[in-house]
Amino acid sequence: MKKLDFSWIQRPGFPGHFFAFALGALLPFSFAPYHYWPLQLLSVALFYFSIKSLSPKTALWRGWWFGFGTYAAGVSWVYISIHVYSNTPQIPAFLLTLVFVAGLAWFFAIMTYCYQKWFANKPWGFFSFAAVWVGFEWIRSWFLTGFPWLYLGDAHINTWLAGWAPVFGVYSIGFIVALSAAYVIDQWGNKQFKQHAAVLLSPWLVGFLLSFIPWTESIKTSEVVAIQANIAQERKWLSEEIYPTLEKYRSATEEHWQADIVLWPETAITVLHHQAKEYLKFLDESGKENNTAIITGIPYQQGPQEAYPGAYHNSILGLGLAEGIYHKQKLVPFGEYMPLPDSWRSLLGFFNIAMSQFRPGHADQVGLKYESDELSYGIAPFICYEVVYPDFAAKMAKDSGLLVTISNDAWFGHSIGPKQHLGIARMRALENGRYLLRATNTGITALIDHKGQVVEQLPQFEYGILRADAQIMQGNTPFMIWRSWPILLLVIMSLTSCVWLARKQSRSSPSSGKG
Repeated sequence: MKKLDFSWIQRPGFPGHFFAFALGALLPFSFAPYHYWPLQLLSVALFYFSIKSLSPKTALWRGWWFGFGTYAAGVSWVYISIHVYSNTPQIPAFLLTLVFVAGLAWFFAIMTYCYQKWFANKPWGFFSFAAVWVGFEWIRSWFLTGFPWLYLGDAHINTWLAGWAPVFGVYSIGFIVALSAAYVIDQWGNKQFKQHAAVLLSPWLVGFLLSFIPWTESIKTSEVVAIQANIAQERKWLSEEIYPTLEKYRSATEEHWQADIVLWPETAITVLHHQAKEYLKFLDESGKENNTAIITGIPYQQGPQEAYPGAYHNSILGLGLAEGIYHKQKLVPFGEYMPLPDSWRSLLGFFNIAMSQFRPGHADQVGLKYESDELSYGIAPFICYEVVYPDFAAKMAKDSGLLVTISNDAWFGHSIGPKQHLGIARMRALENGRYLLRATNTGITALIDHKGQVVEQLPQFEYGILRADAQIMQGNTPFMIWRSWPILLLVIMSLTSCVWLARKQSRSSPSSGKG
């Protein structure tokens, strides 16, 4: 039988690039809502195989096509926000989505170029491949405010690798995945491959054992409520909807005064903070009388005596037994700001809608506080997109008892975006060893435990009230203490060691020349 020839995958040209595009498009199926995580290993392994023989310049384009496939399949739901809810015509909205996806693909392009230029075909090349991959995941978390979406590690909330999350975070899981995939390719066909398999499986086994360590402990069981009002996005900001919306949340809350915490979604109150003073005063007093903490999303405008008079913030406010106000720091591209020059604004209807001109809050803010006669603890608040940042979440969560996140994923319709968002929130709960209560306007409202497992959730696009018991936790996971610094140090050490070994090998090899 004729042996199949797969060498075309490694050759320059469009067939190889298209194959990389297909591999990239396969990658999002390893994340929520699909959770086909073995596809991730296959995708990364074959992508590594496809670039091994390429020049750096060709590898750059191979990486771009892989990234384009990944983001086209994984985050093109931003089109819904741009077109449906931003009044941008179809063609401009499509082009903006294309620009967004194509721009993100350059992270993979530059990553692949760097690997092929300086680290490929060197000792322990598979190790440096994992280091470069995770290094660029980290860069994605902060470059141009960051877009930490579709990290390899987020796909492994239900695998043995999840045990690494409370120790070294999501980047460590991504490192192991990329390392495993590249190692299989490098050792494939080796007579000692079976012996090498034990080395390959060891970090997976260690992750399984780590999952049994109780990094944090419960100090109290609290009854929590999250309200999913299911208000249509196209009607939410209409003036005639203000009073019915406020009444809807008030009446739902009054039915659950027995709860310790009642959580409302992002911008549940659709008027500015100073315009709702009497309403907020009533809620605050009622919450105190009934020993209930009420936490709500609300837009906030700075007053004349504040740092930026007139500036708007997307905020979260504590009332009743909850105290404090927090202004969102991480804003959503195509949801709260447009990552394009200001000169484009006149061409698009996007900037004329609510929630598109918010200013980020200061980095030195603290979270909310729950204060009762029996107990006092911190509540780490995250507004929508903020929960996807691993190190930011760990910083906010430190010494808290509970994580809360509010969102309005109605911006992204019936796409997979809200489901991906919930999946990422699960990883944050696991990394920080805390229960996470999530309230959204149209879904997915849920309670997640300290192991990253969903305790309760409501169906999307239905009115509902989630009622469940959450454990208030104490203690810090290792990741909360040192965050991503150990894995970043590993990345740096891996790359420098690879270069050092290559130079040492080059010096020790007998020089060759023409005889």
